[in-house]
Amino acid sequence: MIKEKKSERQEALIKKMEPKIKKSVQSIPWQYREDVEQEIKMKVMESIDNVKTVDVPGFFEYTQKEKRRKAGKQRDKSNVSRSTNREKG
Repeated sequence: MIKEKKSERQEALIKKMEPKIKKSVQSIPWQYREDVEQEIKMKVMESIDNVKTVDVPGFFEYTQKEKRRKAGKQRDKSNVSRSTNREKG
């Protein structure tokens, strides 16, 4: 089951990248094109294993997270300036 999904992902990715691969090998002498194309496809399949898929947050989730992060930085800055003022005083 897992291998099937992996294989499906690989096939889908290669199918999606096929036009780019074809365009890229046009600059290579015709005798080597098929070999290079095959090599690229193999590297793509290998790289799927190395890439970690993460859940990308939605727009609103991302903006809220950024607001919280910026608010936290503002608090940190104000705490630093207060402690600096206390040391001076």
